[in-house]
Amino acid sequence: MEMTFFQRIESEVIGRILRASDSTVRRMTEPRWEVDGQTLDRRAQYMFRVGRVAERSMPSLTPAAARRYYARLNRVLETSPPEIGRVSELTIDMRSGQRAARAYYPVERGGEGEALSGLVYIHGGGFTIGSVETHDTLCRRICAAARCAVFSVDYRLAPEEPFPAAVEDCDDAYRWVVSHAEELGIRADRIAIGGDSAGGNLAAVVSFLARDRGGPLPFAQLLIYPGTGSIDHVGRSKAELQTGYGLDAKTTRWFFENYMGDGNYEDPLAAPLYLDSHAGLPPAIVVTAQFDLLCGEGLEYVEKLRMAGVPVVHQHVPDLPHGFGTMSVLPRACEAIGDFATALREAFESAD
Repeated sequence: MEMTFFQRIESEVIGRILRASDSTVRRMTEPRWEVDGQTLDRRAQYMFRVGRVAERSMPSLTPAAARRYYARLNRVLETSPPEIGRVSELTIDMRSGQRAARAYYPVERGGEGEALSGLVYIHGGGFTIGSVETHDTLCRRICAAARCAVFSVDYRLAPEEPFPAAVEDCDDAYRWVVSHAEELGIRADRIAIGGDSAGGNLAAVVSFLARDRGGPLPFAQLLIYPGTGSIDHVGRSKAELQTGYGLDAKTTRWFFENYMGDGNYEDPLAAPLYLDSHAGLPPAIVVTAQFDLLCGEGLEYVEKLRMAGVPVVHQHVPDLPHGFGTMSVLPRACEAIGDFATALREAFESAD
């Protein structure tokens, strides 16, 4: 099939990122991009500079077109994932009907046949875009580094299926995995929940729903640059982050308006930062990124959890933007993914 103009440009962008010498990257990234004294990874700067010609404004697209664009973008920005043991397709029963999921299992390392720890993973995409496919490489990387089974779940997207459809589907998916732990080959007492961006929001919401109904609680929460506040959270006001780093202010507003419509933007089911109490929630691994419009609310969520007595491992990435989890073309992004996946593995191992 012949590539479109934008597909040709996007292919050229990935080639330039991969082939560029360090000297070329340094030359093309002056002056350096800084926020609060921190410098964006040089190759990330180069990626944004050479990618400008193919950049699209998602709010200018229909949701369906934005999903196609995002899927192409992810293919451009991902490199080959590490080897894992096996992958299988699942069907999960939810209140909304049956929905697809994908299971990833690590390479077996001794003790064959022993039940594994598990992670229910919720993809990002502003509640509007994203899919099991767009986050396939990230799930494989987490599976390999955390040495756990990963269950990537599909859920209904806005604006066709607005809030609380995604909450219901993700809560149902978590409960289904817990109730089918034995046949999935995982330990029912070692099932974490996680996600990136909007997926981090949904993972946090599923965690407090489990707490409020009396369990079973997730073993841990893995919240990767999560959006936890409302559309007008003060942390989104930093002038230098409004544009230029992938996730801009206009796009975040479009995402949240698609999701919430005329609803209450400070409903804890949509913005878990505003829970009356964060006490009793599962231990959390929270990842924030310096060059991320959502960084401020992620930092505030860390403090809310700590003040409530919830154990938190906070990994702040000082040199990467929002969405780096699906930018494995950047060596620094792969390193940061390895860091939070390792933190999850260590949390599982510490319980042995």
